[in-house]
Amino acid sequence: MVEGKMSAASTILLSAFVPYQTSALLEWLAYHRLIGANRIRLFLDRRQRGRQPLIAALERARIVETEYVVPDHEPEEEIRNSALWAAEREHQETDGFGLFITPEEFLVLGPEARTIGDLMVSASAPDVLTAPVRVYGPGGRIQHTPGAVLPGAHLHGPASTAANDGDLRSIVRLGLFRGRNPAIPTGPPSRGQREDLAWVNGTGRTVPTPRSMIAWREMPEIMNTDGATVARISAPSVETLLLRVHMLPEKLRPSRDALLDRIDTLSKADVGDSTLTDMGETVAEEVGRLSALSGVADAQAAQCENELTRISDLRATSSLFREVIEQCTGKQLPPSSGPTGPPEAAAKTRKAQKPRQPDAEEDTTPPTPPPWFAEIHTGGDRQGFFTRLANHAVLCIRRDPGTLVVSFDNLSNVNDLSFSREPWAYKFVRDNGASHLAVMARRKDWYRDPQLIGELERLAAGGLFEEFDRVLMTGTSMGGFAALAFASLAPGCTVMSFNPQTTLDENLVPWEKRFGMGRRRNWSLPYSDCAFEIDEVEKAFVFYDPFFEPDRRHIERLEGDNVIPLKTWCSGHFSPVFLRRANLLKPVMQHALDDTLTPAIFYALFRGRRYLPWYRNSLESNLIERGHDQLAQRVTPAFRALRRRATRKRQAAE
Repeated sequence: MVEGKMSAASTILLSAFVPYQTSALLEWLAYHRLIGANRIRLFLDRRQRGRQPLIAALERARIVETEYVVPDHEPEEEIRNSALWAAEREHQETDGFGLFITPEEFLVLGPEARTIGDLMVSASAPDVLTAPVRVYGPGGRIQHTPGAVLPGAHLHGPASTAANDGDLRSIVRLGLFRGRNPAIPTGPPSRGQREDLAWVNGTGRTVPTPRSMIAWREMPEIMNTDGATVARISAPSVETLLLRVHMLPEKLRPSRDALLDRIDTLSKADVGDSTLTDMGETVAEEVGRLSALSGVADAQAAQCENELTRISDLRATSSLFREVIEQCTGKQLPPSSGPTGPPEAAAKTRKAQKPRQPDAEEDTTPPTPPPWFAEIHTGGDRQGFFTRLANHAVLCIRRDPGTLVVSFDNLSNVNDLSFSREPWAYKFVRDNGASHLAVMARRKDWYRDPQLIGELERLAAGGLFEEFDRVLMTGTSMGGFAALAFASLAPGCTVMSFNPQTTLDENLVPWEKRFGMGRRRNWSLPYSDCAFEIDEVEKAFVFYDPFFEPDRRHIERLEGDNVIPLKTWCSGHFSPVFLRRANLLKPVMQHALDDTLTPAIFYALFRGRRYLPWYRNSLESNLIERGHDQLAQRVTPAFRALRRRATRKRQAAE
């Protein structure tokens, strides 16, 4: 293919993370198919497997490709994770372009383009086209209408250009970048230098350097909305916004005042924008074609009914819902004759009243046993046990009689009740042939459970830990707390604790305002303060970001020559994720398992974070927040120089 040209067979790969199925998804797919997306890959929360019949029907019809992924324990990180997954898949392709957006976003083409291919050809087929995100609001719409959101889009135009959030999305040449964040591609390209790339904005004009989100947000060249843009329609109506808020974990739901402020801001945005509605008729026709596929129409109808039912339940049971609606309309809602319990209870009542009918499309394939079960079941080749407690489970697999790894799950695993669930660090421990005692949690209780504590004390009293030459306890956040808190049960053990809390007892750490569910647990139980449980530990490696004050204050409570703090600068509360993305987590854990980890070795390895875009962005932000703007401006050039040296060194070695 000639450089700068696109063939009719060129791939236009659209990728998105879909946390849960909505009735607007069908329109989103139809719209992007019409503008040229000929491959659509959806990354799905593996906890939703079997619960998304519309997506399942579309996959069977080969409209979408799906990939189930492990969710992050911080939902706001999901979009960053899925962008990285998308980049890995894009790098495996060679012909065409890839776009990463969310299911609430629609790519709006420039005035001269009818398809994504037209857009890229008109811009001389650049390597990257970066367009601003324009945020749309509900205008005056209150009532949720399932299905299409585009018919009312002209009512929700942004009050200004892209100044809403200063966010960006990028169309990237396939096979060129191995990484991307949600806004732009990251890391060195697979050919040439980053400075040599043909990188344009939505109008097709070359964008300036440095290519930094922090710098770009202040540049009108980037935020120009005369060409291609991305329309984010997360709130087509007030009720829709409230429904989506209700889908969030409780700790992430905004307060009534925050919701009202958000709705007020969005409702003021009322600039006419017919760009999206001009395609209304053709999009509706494409939705009709998709609905004619086997199982799609029934699944879409069920999704629409489900949303209306949930809205009805929220009207009846949610004081927040009623207050926001009454505030927006200035009218008091009439008393509801609906269910009086929470929506979940109402759903159970309806289920009891209406016998469940078998779903002809339902997957009846038995679930595959998890690998750990295969090791210890009757036909397996390992000894061990699995003990199911009320709120936890304890799994033991005996492999190496010399080394036992004790792992504690973190918050991200709590809601995973699937048969395929694996303990934290399972694959790493298995691949090293070490024995494994895994404690798995079913609730966010920081292991403050008398039954679990009694079980761990019983195992210790029975001599389990004394059977092994070395015991390594590990976990992150809630699991990091547990690794330190229960270390006294195995005197002489080594601990690897990532971003731990030392306690959530408000009498001891009154400054800790995170983890509301954890702080409400019973902190009068034994093993509730790590500072008193590590005296007999041989070495306690504690990983944390010194720039992140809440974690740093916990680490400062730990005393003793056996405590070895290891600083993971600019990682926030996500040291293991940061290390994994820098390809450092396994090497660090391997050194700990081999009893060779030292601060010198760790910091030598940690130099590898210099090539991680996350580190660069966080470093820039930290410097700016601390008033070092001139230093921040030197970060990106320094990163470029590092990449150039690394490239030359690699080329010389080849």
